[in-house]
Amino acid sequence: MKNGSNPTIRDVAVKARVSLTTVSYVLSGRHGGTTRISQATHDRVIAAAAELGYVPNQAARGMRLGRTDRVAIAIGDLEWPPDRALAAAAAAILPKHGYQAVIILGGAWRQFMLAGGADGIIVGALPPHAADDGTVSELARRGIAQVVISAVMQPAGFDVLVPGVADPAAAGAGAEPISELAVDMLVDRLAGNTPAHGVRVAAPRRLTMRGASLDAYREAPSGAGAFSRIART
Repeated sequence: MKNGSNPTIRDVAVKARVSLTTVSYVLSGRHGGTTRISQATHDRVIAAAAELGYVPNQAARGMRLGRTDRVAIAIGDLEWPPDRALAAAAAAILPKHGYQAVIILGGAWRQFMLAGGADGIIVGALPPHAADDGTVSELARRGIAQVVISAVMQPAGFDVLVPGVADPAAAGAGAEPISELAVDMLVDRLAGNTPAHGVRVAAPRRLTMRGASLDAYREAPSGAGAFSRIART
């Protein structure tokens, strides 16, 4: 990749050490058929695209249709299991709803979203004690669908997923992974199933995350009736 140029699908293929066809197949979210991609290869392509900051060129299509059919996933480090789990959940779930996941590392999500890069975003890259964020507020003002993973932020035109504190009494079987819960919440908001002012949500049971676990609770002070897939307590 040349200095100052945008990464291409070929750059992703070189970094992931796979063919252009494999990169295209993985990033398109296609499943089934005769093509078989191992999980290790799939993860390597997703990681290479995120590290390079690769974004498919769909700007013209987005302008024509008034949407991009993309969802940004803002994370800090693909080596951290929760971030990696969130990226994997987005890549697996979003195509079923007609969206492509764009994984963005670090702070590049701000410019990407302010430029209209995606229809919605899951923000997991904020400092843990940040009670507000200017970019999140501006995107909310524009009506962009957002789920922010934060223990301290309050909903204000976006939804907040709250990681809980450890409590062995909260353990439960069949809990939905927090990574999948975040994606489900954003899909609900994109579909218009969430109050415009937002909700603050966490599950009332232990959430598993690629072998690790943490406990969380549910709060929905402004979201009565929302997220019916989540058991209420």
